[in-house]
Amino acid sequence: MAKLSAVAVFADTGVTAHQALYRQAGATIARNQAHLHCIARNGQWPRTLVESALAGGGRVTVATGPVARRLDVPQGVEIVVEETEAAAAARIVEAGQALIGLPGGIDTIAALYSAWVAAGGAQSERPVGLLNQGRAYEVVRGFAGDVAAIGRGNIDALIQISETFDDLWNRLARLA
Repeated sequence: MAKLSAVAVFADTGVTAHQALYRQAGATIARNQAHLHCIARNGQWPRTLVESALAGGGRVTVATGPVARRLDVPQGVEIVVEETEAAAAARIVEAGQALIGLPGGIDTIAALYSAWVAAGGAQSERPVGLLNQGRAYEVVRGFAGDVAAIGRGNIDALIQISETFDDLWNRLARLA
């Protein structure tokens, strides 16, 4: 199985209802010795995800658009400031071998999609993994199977959707 050395993870910022999932994701990324890249929005960053990765000995980079004051992230987190939030999202996509969408709000999903498209979409050769806990991405699963697959054929190299983070990680690692 191939190894993922860096992933771009799109997650809600601040405190969320998905903290247990974010904690598991951060721990898995650190356990697999991958570099976690994520974005901050409006001065907030995905705290539980970042703190979990750091607690497991992982490397973390948080990219952000312009902020009025420096992000208050834990020691050891690299901060990259870009001219816009869109540029910050593009930066983490460029750094990652795969994109991962954790359950979250519409802004999180929109940031993932916009950054993936800006990086070239399917031509970027970066697969997208979606954690479908609580049916968070069920509509995407339906679209992928009913619409995208008809036009493109087998889309497994483009998108992986799973119910557990460990399974999603393994699927993406096979594509790396």
